[in-house]
Amino acid sequence: MKKTSQRLFRIPVFSPSTVGRMAVLLLLLPAVLLPLPQARASEAERLSCDVVVAGGGAGGISAAIAAARFGVRVILLEETEWLGGQMTAAGVSTMDDLSGNRTGLYGEFHENVRFHYFMKGKSVSTCYWDGNTTAFEPSVGRDILVRMAKDAAKEASSGGKKGSLDIFYRSRVTSVRKEGPAVRGVTADVNGRRTVIDCSVLIDATEWGDVIPLAGALYRAGNSLSPMISPRSRIQDITWLAVMKKYPGGIPSSLKLRNPPPGYERYLPGFRKIVTKNGNSFRNYPLRMPVDFATHNGYRGLPDSSNPENYDASTPEGWSAITKTGINWANDYPGSEKWEGRGGLPVAYLEDPEFRRQAGAAALLKTLSFLYYVQNELGEPWSVADDEYLSSEPLDTAREIIPDEYAEILRRFPPIPYVRESRRIVGLVTPTSRDVRLNSESYRDGRDGREVPEAVAVGGYILDLHAGDEDADLEAEFGETASSVKTDMPRGPFQVPFGSLVSRNVDGLLAAEKNISMSRLVAGAFRLQPISMLTGQAAGTAAALSARTGISPRALDPRKVQRLLLEAGSALSLCEYSDVPRDHPFWPGVQMSNLYGWIVPEELPSAPSAKIDDIYNNRVVTARLYGLDKGIFGVDTPLTGMEAEDLFRKAFSGAQTSGLLLYPGSGPTFFVSRGEFCSALARALGYRNLPRETRSRYADIPKESRLYGPVHYLAERGILDRAARGGVFMPDSFVTRGAAADMIMRALTAPKGEI
Repeated sequence: MKKTSQRLFRIPVFSPSTVGRMAVLLLLLPAVLLPLPQARASEAERLSCDVVVAGGGAGGISAAIAAARFGVRVILLEETEWLGGQMTAAGVSTMDDLSGNRTGLYGEFHENVRFHYFMKGKSVSTCYWDGNTTAFEPSVGRDILVRMAKDAAKEASSGGKKGSLDIFYRSRVTSVRKEGPAVRGVTADVNGRRTVIDCSVLIDATEWGDVIPLAGALYRAGNSLSPMISPRSRIQDITWLAVMKKYPGGIPSSLKLRNPPPGYERYLPGFRKIVTKNGNSFRNYPLRMPVDFATHNGYRGLPDSSNPENYDASTPEGWSAITKTGINWANDYPGSEKWEGRGGLPVAYLEDPEFRRQAGAAALLKTLSFLYYVQNELGEPWSVADDEYLSSEPLDTAREIIPDEYAEILRRFPPIPYVRESRRIVGLVTPTSRDVRLNSESYRDGRDGREVPEAVAVGGYILDLHAGDEDADLEAEFGETASSVKTDMPRGPFQVPFGSLVSRNVDGLLAAEKNISMSRLVAGAFRLQPISMLTGQAAGTAAALSARTGISPRALDPRKVQRLLLEAGSALSLCEYSDVPRDHPFWPGVQMSNLYGWIVPEELPSAPSAKIDDIYNNRVVTARLYGLDKGIFGVDTPLTGMEAEDLFRKAFSGAQTSGLLLYPGSGPTFFVSRGEFCSALARALGYRNLPRETRSRYADIPKESRLYGPVHYLAERGILDRAARGGVFMPDSFVTRGAAADMIMRALTAPKGEI
């Protein structure tokens, strides 16, 4: 590859058009390529919405769906014809969800994948040599996301909502318009047409973080900080995957590589270190290299809709039966060959569009070389799958260095590479590897929780950097070195704080995907598909709340975002309880109690510590078998006066509570009645004998009751929606710990009807 000098990626800023708003949305491309209706700018070339999401990857599509569901107007701009980014358009369709957190939008997506293959009689546990994993064909994942987006678009405008979700393919943001520090809109290239879009919130969910510098936001690239991006900074290797499948009747002529691609001999020694004809079969970690071809296929194995037979990855026999897999092992670029003697790529890959294209072309060539190795040295009847991709992007990227004889094969490659590291905003909070390690030790080996109070997503993975992991490549400002990979390795699931999504210096700018605020080392754990979907959902939820209230994202109360996420089914706490399953009506309130420490649970989990990727650890398996990974909250246990006092003082720590929140009822060791609790809660919220309603909501709270005013004050604000339903309040019965947590959560978050 020709060496190029580094230059920052900057796009000229255009003036907004003065032409009127667009009236009609048309299709840009045929429906056969774009199952979701494709919006098109009319001659007016001006659109208006509440939220613009740049990038339709795992984080971007989740952000768009989440925001649309809350009834705001959303425009999503995606550069390719695919939704799903790294997990579909880049071909990484084997889910890295070591946390087991299949909740929120990722949980919905996961269940849709399972149902799709259940109807075909096929297993989704086809990867990582394990029978408890999830994988899918990229085209299946894309189609599911398209369907979820369609449903979200319908929901956005249903039930009196005035929202929308319009998706523009082959489109990207080219400039950002601001008033002072606040985002006011973008200029976009919409399939070759310049279009001005007015908005109040902008989310950068692109694969490279390309919108961050356009918005003038502070950001990190490698281990350097803008505006002084050092050309010596390194980022992780990229990989241009391919999905290959077995052709038992022989490889089609158009998909057979007859000649070694240019540079093949350079990569051959590395391929032989990874997989050979008589290599080792996987038994346990660590792997003994090289492996045999069946073990290679079992790593990124995918279901195969073209194969009438079923298989999974639970046994060596299953690995041998796999007929479709992803090439994502021996083909990292630059990989072991390094770049100018150092591991990883220079940050010019992020900053310089031409350098990016050339690196992508070289990555394509390396994967093409591995495919030749499979067909010719290993002698296997495998080639690129003929039922996944048909795209011009790989050809456009590599035309200068890859001969035309490989054109038909390249068309079957994914349209984008797998990019492990992008620009990262400087957010309100920047988690470090030490932070993540301490957080992940929550409830391990009898420890208490080390919860992140403002958590908006839960994930789980190792500190996995593909090169660029030497001391000089990491961030001294965060105390991180190469040894931190071992000393700070997570021991369980971890949380992402709200402040990681919010730009420190640009109002109205949020980040999703790999672009959130975090150290480089933490990015190795936060970059995976499940957590990207969940942080994307959080960004979309925050964007919708900001648009509806007119409050800048960085001025939002994180608790209001958290409540919306919890009510949408996204788990935020690291603690689960056997008596509060996820479908329990008080589950959101109990999760909030965990985050902020409102109520001490009756029994904490006692899961053993282990490396999070040690899925074969017998202590962990035994703990799960006996339910030691779950605690007991005491959701139906009456709340004592002492617990109530502690709860109020924690929840209203910033309020004037002296003389207001005394132990209710008979004293601190006795149980608290519902009437006493609600009376104290109303006072804490500012109730002072306000005018009463003319009709009581509850048959057992007559108008002359002293509880009438405070109870109805709470009811009007939606605080009693779950704790008191059915027209009866039962003021003399004991308030339970679960009901108390639910009412406190509702009292501290948005009034009913705010969003």
